[in-house]
This record gives sequence, C-alpha cells and structure tokens, in this order.
Amino acid sequence: MNNIRFLVSTLLLVCCPYAFVHAEGSEPDAKKRFTVGAAVGYHDVDTDDSSDPHVNGYTYALLVGYDWSKYLAVDAEVSRMNRGSDTDVFGRRLSFGADAVGVSGRIQWPLDDSFIAYFRLGAAALELDNAELPEGMLDESWVRPMYGGGVRGDYWFAEFVSYGKLDDLYLDQVRAGLMMRF
Repeated sequence: MNNIRFLVSTLLLVCCPYAFVHAEGSEPDAKKRFTVGAAVGYHDVDTDDSSDPHVNGYTYALLVGYDWSKYLAVDAEVSRMNRGSDTDVFGRRLSFGADAVGVSGRIQWPLDDSFIAYFRLGAAALELDNAELPEGMLDESWVRPMYGGGVRGDYWFAEFVSYGKLDDLYLDQVRAGLMMRF
C-alpha cells in the first residue's frame, strides 16, 4: 500500500501549479490524446568508482500515455533491461538485468506544431534478475524515483531515463521509439 501512496504522491508533485494554470486553457492538437509506443535503446549500470566493473546492454520498452493538455501528460511504461555482466582485473563480478514498471508525469513545451521537448518525473518498480555486485548481492525489488527528458515528434520520440541509485549502482537508459496517437 505504501508503494501506491508513493506513486500517487509523486505524480501529484509533478503536476506543478504552472502546468495546471496552462493546462486549463490548452487542448492537445487534433484531440488525439492517447499514445501507445514502443522503444529500443541502451542501458548503462555503473558505480562511483571507475575501476569497478561496468555493465551495459540493450533495453526495450512499451509505453502508453495520455496528453492532458499541450503542457501536461501522464505515461506508464514496462521496460526490460537485458542481462549483462563484467569482471574486472581483480576478478570482481558485476552482473545485472531487470524489469521496470513505471508511472510518470510529463511537463512538456511545444517547440512548434509537431515537435515538443519534455521533462519526466515519476516512480518505477524494478525487479532485478539476481544482480551481483563486487561487494555482494542486491535486493530483488526496488521502488525508485524515475526522471528524465526528451523530445517528441508526431510519431517518434527520443529520451533519457534514469532510475537513480540502487545501493552503489547508477541505472540509466537512452532510448528511441515510435508511437501512435488515438
């Protein structure tokens, strides 16, 4: 139950007063408010110490969204980060793979009729695949803040998403995809 409260409170904090003021008088173009999309990209798992093992790999995601106005939107996503592993010169091993389910709000700025820039803030639940750190194992489940930004066209998007820090690991994604509006 605390996870649901955390997700709801995060979304409410994202909906800042500025966006509410502008949302009332703005409608999305052509009344196509729902979006469905798919993305592929690259994930990166790193630590503060550059001599530690480093893991990266492919990621893919499915997203659905609702544009509340030209300035405010809500997205939900399911993302898979393929498992990767690395061993440093001392034989310490880093192995990582995960699934993420996230909900986020988007504050967006139209740059022209078919091109917007946006900032995303929300929360994600991560389920790790027996992640190994050089210092030991990680917990299997996490609820983390999720933030990022990107650009969107009429039928495409490109974005950066970060899930913050899991113990000593930083988890980031860069992805691009296609979307349809309904």
